[in-house]
Amino acid sequence: MLADRLKRAEHIGAMRRAFSSVKRRQKANASHIPDLLDRKRRLREARERTVGVQAYLDEVVEAMTRNGIRVNIARDSKDAVNLVRAELGGAGLVVKSKSNLTKEIGLVELLERSGVRVIETDIGDRIIQIAQEKASHPTGPASHLSRKDIAHILAGHFGRKVRPVAQEIVQAIREEVYGYITQAEIGITGANAIAADEGAILLQHNEGNIIEVAMRPAKHIVLAGIEKIYPNIEESLNMLRLQTFYATGALTTSFINIVSGPSQTADIEKQLIKGVHGPSEVSVILVDNGRSKVAEMSEYRELLYCIGCGQCLLVCPAYRVYGNKFSAAGELGGRGIAYSSLCGDTNGNEALGWCLTCGKCYQNCPVSINVPGIVHRLRSDAGGAGYIISSFFSSHLRWLGSGFLLEFLLLASKISAVTGAEVE
Repeated sequence: MLADRLKRAEHIGAMRRAFSSVKRRQKANASHIPDLLDRKRRLREARERTVGVQAYLDEVVEAMTRNGIRVNIARDSKDAVNLVRAELGGAGLVVKSKSNLTKEIGLVELLERSGVRVIETDIGDRIIQIAQEKASHPTGPASHLSRKDIAHILAGHFGRKVRPVAQEIVQAIREEVYGYITQAEIGITGANAIAADEGAILLQHNEGNIIEVAMRPAKHIVLAGIEKIYPNIEESLNMLRLQTFYATGALTTSFINIVSGPSQTADIEKQLIKGVHGPSEVSVILVDNGRSKVAEMSEYRELLYCIGCGQCLLVCPAYRVYGNKFSAAGELGGRGIAYSSLCGDTNGNEALGWCLTCGKCYQNCPVSINVPGIVHRLRSDAGGAGYIISSFFSSHLRWLGSGFLLEFLLLASKISAVTGAEVE
């Protein structure tokens, strides 16, 4: 018990250090985006304009179909997984890129139960997959694991010693993943944005793995929530600029790919041939899974404006203490717990009581999502002050005994995060 608590403390310490490095990069690069406030205003307006609007969803379906992309809309997670299975046919191996939506619907686990091997190609996600751990950040899933932790995990996986050196860790995973990429005929990706006017899918990444996955010769399958729609490519690119800065502190990523249809050529007597240097088919599955329900609630609709940058986690006092335990149904932090609660998941109700409603997430969110206000309303609906107090004490009294000192230090850190003091 105590060993588990100490290991959790080590993970939280590693996560804090990773988050601190992102905040330092943000501070260093902020002056290079002089129009930051205007970009944030544009992003909020774009989200208000498209999220939950049926006309934009219809426009996207029409535009992508015109571009030669097959489009399906999944009502819920079960529907989404079944549509993916149908697209896979008899494929036994699939490579995929980072996608929080696939985690939401449990895609990998469900496909593997039916005999399909799914390999994560993102370095962080592959580490999490091998370790059978839970992600700690949308863009940095292994932030809570140190180099020593990862080297130990990989040594068990590969059956050989792996030194705790970042370069060697990346090289070991890259070599393994590349072998699977060369074998797979089908790749699965998410989408950072879908531009309505052009019917185009925008993919943003640093590692280069996403375009490798998307270029599998038989088929590229894209899963995206219906809230990923933006008016056009220009507004999509504005979001990507902000997503990069708030997720990593960098000014741009290594790659931005725009996919608007399968690969094709008409160089031989103008005869159209599909499947040249890329997939012969592109299939998009737009997933609802409760999003329409939330979009209809005017007081909660802005939860769908989230761009998945994870900035709220970097500044959250509760997340600083609990790490990825402050989550529900795979959704991280206060925003994630509130969203899961609205979608009918009651497992996060206790974690709602952990939120301090301090406003740090709201103040730092690039889309200005008022998570504290939403959490306050949800807690009021769940029983008011009595609920908050009982939830808080039930979560902390468990730590009395062998882990009391550690929990005390974590609570002290929680207080320090609110007051601005540091306890390390």
